[in-house]
Amino acid sequence: MPCMVSLPDGTVMIMNGAHHGAAGFGLAEDPNLNAVLYDPTQAIGSRFSILGNTIVARMYHSEATLLPDGRVLVSGSDPQTNNADGTPKYPEEFRIEVSTRNDYALALGIKKF
Repeated sequence: MPCMVSLPDGTVMIMNGAHHGAAGFGLAEDPNLNAVLYDPTQAIGSRFSILGNTIVARMYHSEATLLPDGRVLVSGSDPQTNNADGTPKYPEEFRIEVSTRNDYALALGIKKF
């Protein structure tokens, strides 16, 4: 369920998905709102950095796409896990986000491009 996008500097941004469950309607809980950066050039045990938060729960049918100018387009979602009354706990989302790794990193003071 998470999305991974290779960035121009060789790092990988990982985001979206859920902390519990599996892909599919009603099978996921607890949306992951943090973006994570994987840097294969760092020492083992230091390759992952937590970046800032996204603003939308994107658990299933979401995507992170590298744009030609180096920004990342984040889009999509799907209604997941209904409340007892049948209404979606995580409503379908139509907003998109376009940002750089710096947008996420600035929130936590992590290195920039």
